[in-house]
Amino acid sequence: MGDENKLLLPFNGDLVINQICHTVLNSGLKPVIVVTGFQHRAVEKALPKSIDQIAYNPNWEQGMAGSINTGMSLLPDTVDGNMIFLGDMPLLTTHTINRLIKHFIAHEGKRIVYPVYSGQQANPVIFPRKYFDEILSSSGDRGCKKVLKQYPYDAIGIPIDSEEVILDCDIKDDYIRIISKN
Repeated sequence: MGDENKLLLPFNGDLVINQICHTVLNSGLKPVIVVTGFQHRAVEKALPKSIDQIAYNPNWEQGMAGSINTGMSLLPDTVDGNMIFLGDMPLLTTHTINRLIKHFIAHEGKRIVYPVYSGQQANPVIFPRKYFDEILSSSGDRGCKKVLKQYPYDAIGIPIDSEEVILDCDIKDDYIRIISKN
C-alpha cells in the first residue's frame, strides 16, 4: 500500500482496523491486545476504547513475528491459547471466530486450530499455550506458519465456506476487492 496505511482506510462506515477490532470484541475473547507499528499514533487514536491493551512494536518493519511477540508477551499466564488476527481482514465475522473457538475448546485447548478455505490454510489461527515459547523465539514473517507446518499432527483445519478467512488488504487491488464484497 506504499505510504497509505491500510488499517486506516474507510470500510463500512468506519475504518478497516475498527471493523476487525469490533468483530473480535464481539466474539467475547479476552484479553484483546492490539499491536501497532506503522503510523502507530494514528492507529491508536482510531482504535475502539474497549480494547484491553495497545502495544507498540518499534521493529514492525522487520516482519510480523515482532508484532506477534509484542502481543504475546503481554498475555496473562491464565490464557489457554492465543488467537492471532491480522488487522487488515475486515470481512472476518464473529460467527467464524466463535466456530474456531468452539473447536479449540472441544480439543481441550491442546490443538492448533485454523480455518481452511478451498484447501488453503487461512487466518486467524489459535495456538495452544504449549507453543507460545516456540512462537516467541521466531523472527521475520514465518514464525507461526513454521510452527503450524512443524506440527501438522497437532493441528486441526476447520473448513470455512467463505473467503473472509483469506481476504486481506496487502495491495490496493485487495482493498478494492474487499470493498466490493461488503
